[in-house]
Amino acid sequence: MIIINELPNVQVDKKPSIQDSLELEWYEVNKTLIKRSSKLGEKVHVQLMEKITYQDAQVIYMDEKRSLQIEIKPCLSIVLESQDLTTIGRFCFDVGNRHLPIFQIKHNQIAVSYDARLFQALKEKYNEQVRLEELKLLPNQALKPFGNFM
Repeated sequence: MIIINELPNVQVDKKPSIQDSLELEWYEVNKTLIKRSSKLGEKVHVQLMEKITYQDAQVIYMDEKRSLQIEIKPCLSIVLESQDLTTIGRFCFDVGNRHLPIFQIKHNQIAVSYDARLFQALKEKYNEQVRLEELKLLPNQALKPFGNFM
C-alpha cells in the first residue's frame, strides 16, 4: 500500500522502472482524501492536509523503483463550437443556470460534462453547433466565474 500525506517536489532526472497512474474523474481533482487502487493494482491512500488541485500527469509519489501520477479520465461531454461570442455567452448562461463548470477546450470550443436533459435542451436551441464527445475535462481549462486573469 502506498500512503501519501504530502506531495513530492519532483525533479525527474531518471524515470523509475515502474510507472503507475491513479485515475480520477474530472470532478475529483480537488479531493484531499482518496482511497483506491492504481492501474497496476497497488492500493493507494492519499490524505493531504492542504487543499490542492490535481493536474493530469502530475506525479504524486516517487521512490527508487516506481512513480505514481494522476490520470484524469475522459468523460462524455457536451461541446459547443462557435465563432460567435454572443452564442458562446448564451450557452454559458444556459449551462450556468445548472451550476455546472464550463471548460474551454479551444478558443472557439467550450464543453460541459454530459447531462441528458441539458443536452436535449441545448441541442434544440443550438442545433448542429452542439455535439457529444469523449474529452478530458482538465482543471486548467475550467472557466472561472470572475475571469481567468489569475
